[in-house]
Amino acid sequence: MADRSARETLGLVVDLAMMVLIVANLALLIVDWGFASPVVQTQMQNYAPALYTWYDQTIHQHFLLYDLAFVSIFVVEILVRWGLAIYRQRYHRWFFYPFVHWYDVLGCIPVGSLRSLRLLRLVAMIPKLQRTGLVDLRETYFYKTFEKYRDIVLEEISDRVTVRIIEGLQSEIRSSQAVTRRIGREVIAPQREALIEAVTHRLQEATAIAYEQQQEDFHEYLDSVIEDAVDRNREISTIAALPGVGRPVATLLENAISDIVFSVVNQMVTDVCSFDNDQAITQVTSVSADALMSPKYDQRLNQLARSVVLQSLDVIKDHVEIQRWKESAPLATSSE
Repeated sequence: MADRSARETLGLVVDLAMMVLIVANLALLIVDWGFASPVVQTQMQNYAPALYTWYDQTIHQHFLLYDLAFVSIFVVEILVRWGLAIYRQRYHRWFFYPFVHWYDVLGCIPVGSLRSLRLLRLVAMIPKLQRTGLVDLRETYFYKTFEKYRDIVLEEISDRVTVRIIEGLQSEIRSSQAVTRRIGREVIAPQREALIEAVTHRLQEATAIAYEQQQEDFHEYLDSVIEDAVDRNREISTIAALPGVGRPVATLLENAISDIVFSVVNQMVTDVCSFDNDQAITQVTSVSADALMSPKYDQRLNQLARSVVLQSLDVIKDHVEIQRWKESAPLATSSE
């Protein structure tokens, strides 16, 4: 543990030293680039001739030597890190290091356009230093601004790509029935039993709720239907015509029939709505599912699947096109 801590401390010290050297090298590059401008040289000759002569003769004319001095340190550091990576087996192959750290390798080439890659080395070191707690840029204005516009750019790019993909899928579905056939064959058909079970339970729940809410109305309707049927029945009409006890007996028969019929219907609905006794609805649902998937209804099912998929993709596309960064923009602005 102590060796690991000492090794991490040494690596941190080397990173800090390299950061200082890279900043100094980049500063020298910027200054010499500016000095190379004729406008800057003219102004320095007019207002600071001694400084112009000193810089021109001491640094500018020998700039390549100064740059090579920095480059030699950078090359040694790369070779040492490469050797340590091989020793610690950090990568799958020994030659992976220069490809992973390509900006370090190319930045060592003393060519104007490649020297700018040394800035990437500086940028790559910042997250490592931030993990150690030496620096914390997350609360700075520049980091928040960078993070804000980075998220905007990434969201806009990802949204455009997603919308283009969805539009391509919609075009493919409209121009070919192969996708909808595969949906029916490979998506809906394998889920047949689960769909039947879900529809069966949903029908049972809906039936139970509807019957509970309409039970009194159904009882009244059943009474009226039985009363009309009893009035039209000859045998009961004959009993009702008997003097004295005929009408009371006919009324008792009517009430008994109504109670028996209502009890039978109530028990049937209760049994049908019970999850423990769902064979009947399951059988009906299964037959209905088989009918929908039969060749007779194949075209209609394909059209239904196509319509559902297209409308679902439209909903997803509308949701993707929402610019959510605009919703959080006022908050981000106020926090800045």
